[in-house]
Amino acid sequence: MSDASTPRTVSGFNLQQLDDDMLLYHPGLTKTIHLNETASLIWQMCDGVRSTSDIILALQEAFPEHREEIPADVTAALRKLRLDGAIEFV
Repeated sequence: MSDASTPRTVSGFNLQQLDDDMLLYHPGLTKTIHLNETASLIWQMCDGVRSTSDIILALQEAFPEHREEIPADVTAALRKLRLDGAIEFV
């Protein structure tokens, strides 16, 4: 995965809020993935158009006080979402 890679969500996953938790659920796979608020936001930005660097830049603009931590956070979240089967790279 590089900053130029473009993540997109895998079809069939739905994001749902349950109380204070964000859950990704895929009914066909009977799979549920717990996401924190940041990972949820990152997953929602995986549209197959934005590259990893685009996502990082957008989050740095939205949250300038966390500018330094964002690249590592995005990379870690994308890696986990990919391992969980919730995103793929195009």
